[in-house]
Amino acid sequence: MTPAKGNDPDRTPAGSAAPDATRGRVSSKFIRREAALAASDAKHAKVSAQRFSLLRTRILREMRSRGWSRLAVVPVTPGAGGTFVAVNLALALARQPHTQVALIDLDLGGPSVASQLGIPGCASVSAALREGGDLDPLVSRVDEAPNLSVLAPERAEPGAAELLQDEVLARAMLRLHDSHPTEIAVIDTAALLGEDAALAALPLADALLLVADGRRGTAADMAECERLLVGMPPVMGVVLNKSED
Repeated sequence: MTPAKGNDPDRTPAGSAAPDATRGRVSSKFIRREAALAASDAKHAKVSAQRFSLLRTRILREMRSRGWSRLAVVPVTPGAGGTFVAVNLALALARQPHTQVALIDLDLGGPSVASQLGIPGCASVSAALREGGDLDPLVSRVDEAPNLSVLAPERAEPGAAELLQDEVLARAMLRLHDSHPTEIAVIDTAALLGEDAALAALPLADALLLVADGRRGTAADMAECERLLVGMPPVMGVVLNKSED
């Protein structure tokens, strides 16, 4: 898989906006900032866009051929840049005129999609499940990317791994797909090495895209991933993030 270059951390500080479970549309500071940077440095923006466009093309071709619709983007280690890759891949997919995309933050123990995108985070997933079992009220559309819908919790959930293994959440995810039909759902997860929340989330996906730290990752990390992923959805490829090559 073609490496995606980027130095953004996997965790960014939470935004100050209060969660709102009934939002319909949000505006992304990240997309506006990237547009401004592209205007000032067109060459750099073109290189970055080409990397994610190539990744998008390979992902779409493989998933369409196999009838898959849910892709988990899984950082191998904390700080590998999984959220950076998930957000930029989702935006690249959403630039396709007729491709509806969902970006879902299932790193419930440390969500960072909202802060990466620069949007207000939504209310608690566990609270939504307790109050009626539907995740639909937590979903927003992004003004700057009309084909993109986002479910991005503002704050961490206690007992994230247990919540991710709950059948109530699995059923809610199926209902969400029915109420917000998308061709591709990009699911951001916790780091595979370091906690069990990532393993708990993986069965909710059809396929996996691993994100390895191109500067600090080791062969031992990948060997451990291979051991942990036995019996899990297939791995489509590995993105070498934060790499100069």
